[in-house]
Amino acid sequence: MTTNTATRPRLADASVVSSVRGWPSWAVIVLALLCTLAGAAIDGLTTGTLAWGLRIGFYLGVVGAALLVRRGSIFTAMVQPPLVLVVGLVVGGMLFTDAGGLYGTALRLIATFPTMAMGTAAAILIGLIRIVAQPLKNSAAKRAAAGGTPPPAHH
Repeated sequence: MTTNTATRPRLADASVVSSVRGWPSWAVIVLALLCTLAGAAIDGLTTGTLAWGLRIGFYLGVVGAALLVRRGSIFTAMVQPPLVLVVGLVVGGMLFTDAGGLYGTALRLIATFPTMAMGTAAAILIGLIRIVAQPLKNSAAKRAAAGGTPPPAHH
């Protein structure tokens, strides 16, 4: 069975599904921020405090970003979660809750550290799996095994 490579994106442009073109890095940052802010809005409008809606929106955003980003930009999805949570928490707190000033925001930020750590760990794990499963360059040994140019000899 042969694969039609004309319709497949280049490996650097592929999402987690190699036949689907990945999103650019700026788009996955926007996705993660919008999901986080949507969760903050749900929390703020229903309970007046930022809790599970913010967390669920954050997790969905950063995991979705790690899965949808183009392979060549995977690093962006791996390092964005702390920044996304800080921006989501500050902006979401200002827009949807009684922020409680700088002190209240700082306390909320400290309280969400476990959420940030778990979201970052999930994004890094997905990113590392994608780096191993979707290498951008074929090794010389793989090309030689496939009948291509042999690897260079080391003297």
